Amino acid sequence: MRKAVKNPFPDTRVCAGQVMKPLVVFVLGMLLVGCSGRSMVVGLKTGTEESARAEQGSAVLPGGFSMSPGYQSQQLGELENRMITEASGLAASRRDDALLWVLNDGGNPPVLYAAGIDGSNKGQLKIDGVKNRDWEDMASFIWREKPYLLIADIGDNRGKRERYYLHFVHEPEMPGTVSTHVARTIEFNYEDGPRDAESLAVDVLGERILILSKRDHPPQLYELPLFPETGKIQTARRITSIVGLPQPSLADIFANPVLGKLGDAPTAMDISPDGTTAVVMTYRSILLFVRNPGMSWAQAFSRPPGRIATHSLLQGEALAFGACGERIYSTSEQLPAPLWVLTP
Repeated sequence: MRKAVKNPFPDTRVCAGQVMKPLVVFVLGMLLVGCSGRSMVVGLKTGTEESARAEQGSAVLPGGFSMSPGYQSQQLGELENRMITEASGLAASRRDDALLWVLNDGGNPPVLYAAGIDGSNKGQLKIDGVKNRDWEDMASFIWREKPYLLIADIGDNRGKRERYYLHFVHEPEMPGTVSTHVARTIEFNYEDGPRDAESLAVDVLGERILILSKRDHPPQLYELPLFPETGKIQTARRITSIVGLPQPSLADIFANPVLGKLGDAPTAMDISPDGTTAVVMTYRSILLFVRNPGMSWAQAFSRPPGRIATHSLLQGEALAFGACGERIYSTSEQLPAPLWVLTP
């Protein structure tokens, strides 16, 4: 049995009263799912897919958005730093709620890029001593009064890797051009063989790391301890299958033969700072999984998700809750990379 690690932060607020409370999240979940079982839909739309929006029963408003009463969508700008060529992971700063961190996909230098919530360039953080084999996602959290960034080297397009790596680094006090070494690394594999994954989230209160596979049908949810007892290679355990994800339409496949058929493939994930809600991005949708009091993540992810947005981002693979747990930021792996926000 894993030795319990006492959580020194019973209050996880980082934005003075702005974190979503469990009751608010529960009400939001009920609104999303509704008594009729239909989900709210918000259009996060950059193209001309009015016909695709029509099937959701939502009106297309001026500016190309298909809205619902639940959320508002807004493009804040574009990622200004042209070194961000393949934005594959996004995380909110735990030092500055107006700052985001972005990482590039595999094969690029081991660098994290700081961006303002308007997309402006705020500097970069070079990670010494590691290689960007296939960085696909990232997360941010606070532990023992120190803010951390977690880099997920978990991509595996061919499904042949023997090891995957999670690198923890201290978030620097001020963005700029700085460098750092990893604080620690978790090396792991999966209990049922290699998996390609692009979605990772940290549940600090539960001391868990969640990883969602990409190419399985249905996707599989795995977990690892946030604080392993030893430095040995860890094993990610499968805890549930994710069913009920919106499937790609024929229009999606015709519009993008390469990615259209992967419309239901998870590409990013995050957990709200209060640990009650998970958000998942696919190539077409942004989805919420609400965890009611006493519910495990396996139970929460076993229920049909609430869809809060459809989008036509070109290869959308980066998403994160804002530091206060209300806003949801997202961007695209393709250039130009627009920075969007969903706000309740």
